Amino acid sequence: MRKSTPVREYMSRLPEEIDRRETLGAAIDRMAAHDVRHIPVMDGPSVYGVLSRADVLDAWVRHGHRAREVAVGEACSRAPLEVSPVAPIGEVAAQMLERRITSALVSDGRVLVGIFTSTDALRVLAEQLAP
Repeated sequence: MRKSTPVREYMSRLPEEIDRRETLGAAIDRMAAHDVRHIPVMDGPSVYGVLSRADVLDAWVRHGHRAREVAVGEACSRAPLEVSPVAPIGEVAAQMLERRITSALVSDGRVLVGIFTSTDALRVLAEQLAP
């Protein structure tokens, strides 16, 4: 992988997503069913935020057993990192490190096309360092 390799080559395509008005319980179930740690949160066709397992844990600490009924839009991280599919992986990873986040949403114009996570970044690294 060159530093200029586009993020689209390693992103997860067409990620599972959830509407901001759905409950955290629905998000938890969907994340478990698809074995994902991040899920884009949408407001109609527009990106609203991203929900991570850390956000779920934080909501659980704040709301206790009532957390499953909280709207996803209240629990998710707002203003997620959004990048183009042609953004170089090195730049995306640097932005993720700088912001101390574990995912970047990949949008082509206004259309969400993928998600690049710290797991994807580790896959890039593993491929480069493998014998």
